[in-house]
Parts: sequence; structure tokens; C-alpha cells
Amino acid sequence: MLAATADGPFDSPDHLFEVKWDGVRTLAFCEAGNTRLFSRTGRDVTRQYPEFADLYSRLKVQNAVFDGEIVALEAGRPSFERLQRRINLGKETDIRRGVETVPLDLVVFDVVFARDEWMVSDPLQGRLEQLDECLDFGDRVIKSQAVGSSGLALFRAAGERGLEGIVAKRLGSHYLPGRRSRDWLKIKIAHRIDCVIGGWTPGRGSRGSLGAVLVGVWSGEDFNYIGSVGSGFDGTSLATVYSALSQIEIAESPFSNQVDLKGVHWARPELVCEVEYRELTAASRLRAPAFKGLRFDKRPDDCTADF
Repeated sequence: MLAATADGPFDSPDHLFEVKWDGVRTLAFCEAGNTRLFSRTGRDVTRQYPEFADLYSRLKVQNAVFDGEIVALEAGRPSFERLQRRINLGKETDIRRGVETVPLDLVVFDVVFARDEWMVSDPLQGRLEQLDECLDFGDRVIKSQAVGSSGLALFRAAGERGLEGIVAKRLGSHYLPGRRSRDWLKIKIAHRIDCVIGGWTPGRGSRGSLGAVLVGVWSGEDFNYIGSVGSGFDGTSLATVYSALSQIEIAESPFSNQVDLKGVHWARPELVCEVEYRELTAASRLRAPAFKGLRFDKRPDDCTADF
């Protein structure tokens, strides 16, 4: 079952709210002596995540199918950057090394089959009540906790912890396999930062002369590159930004740190823009950045950050 997107957080006595886990969505099919894991697209990923091969040993019932998310926790919160080191590993040696270097957790938030019966037509509350009766949690297998009514408070708490967002699930709703339903609503937390543009890459096709802008922030006397932003533009903003940058083009990079991109046009760090992003990686790069607009009301030297 897939979640639709909500415009923003809300309180509702008709919903349960839980953390949105930034990981790999997984259906776990468990029975005596066997566990099989499947991705959201139906691909068998059991071999990639051997630490959950014995999930069947935690069963309190004869068989069950659980819905959840495989995550890589760092300081208590999911890190998709760390998780990427485990995704799509093929060689057995790489997988074994990954298990040792990037331990994973399975967060379970629903049960859709148990005791030889499908539970997709059972109400949400009933399925959640069955979770504890079907699976023994602990030691890298976590139960996602849901709270009633208070979506706004959970959203604020998730933001303070640097989490991706929350999910609202309508009480009494059924599980709809393979469908995107407004009975489940994902509410993402967007972080924003004011950056200075220090260059751009050429566009291709309909993008015209501008493909992406290279942005940075000041840290003391250093102007540090923090990412390339190519999404969020429309035709008007592409033309406006390119026109402004072409007038301040320079021959060499203004960034203090290395930028490993080819074909870059450099610019004097004078133009400020606002960027929305999901998280900051360990290498101090913006993950999933999107251009939100130029900020002529901001000075370049106001764009500071100590990452």
C-alpha cells in the first residue's frame, strides 16, 4: 500500500500518526524455517539483507507477512546515505562486508497476513493490535510506534530530530496492496537554506543554457561548495538565473573546496538563492535539493553555515 502526499501536517481524531522512515520499503514473508524479503517493486531482496534471514524465528504464529522499512540508523535516526552503501550489493563478499560495516534495522509497521489468512480487509487498528501477537520485537527488529490525533506535535518533534517526515493513517482503513490511497498520507519535512551561486553547468535539450547551479555557503573566510541544484526551475526562473549568472562569469572556481564536475562555468559568488533539501550528507552535501527562487533581499555574506 502506498501513501498519497498531504499539503501539510494536521491534527485529527480520525488518524494515527507515525514517523516516516527513510529507508527501503520491504514486505517480509515469514513461515517456519523460512524468510523472504521483497522490495516495493516485487523484487526478491532476501540475499541482500542476510541479517533478517532468521526473522521467521521471531514468529509467535505459524506464518505472517509484515510491511516495513529497512533502515540504517545513525545517532538514532535513519540515514539514507549510509543505507546506500548496502543497496544493490551483488557479490557475497561485498554483502558480508556490508553487514559488518553498515548494520541495518527492520522497522515493522503493519501485518497483512497471519495464521493462514489475509488481513487486508481488517481495519488498521486491528492489524496493529495483531503485530505484538505475531512478532517478537527487539535486537534490530523494531515496531514503529503510532500516536493518535496529534499530528502537529509529532511533525514538530520529527523536525527537531532531523527526520524525513511523518505518515498519517486513517483509523478503520483497509490495506490496499499496490495502490496509492489517501487513507495513508505522507507529510515530508522540507529543510531550506540560503546559498550563494558559484557556478553553473550547461543545460541539455529543453533546459537551454542552464542545467544546474552550483551553490555554497561561507564558513569564516572559506566559501564551501555544498551541492548542485538542477530541479525546481521553470522556464522563467531558468532564463532569469542564466541571464544574471552570464553577467558575472569568471575564469576560475570561487569555491574553497574541490568541485568534481566537468564543464562548469564559474561565477562570482554574488547571487543568493533559496534551496529546499531533504538532509545534509556526511560529506556536507545537500541531498535532493530543489531551487526555490533568487533572494535579492539577502547578502551573500549572510549565507553562512558551519557543517
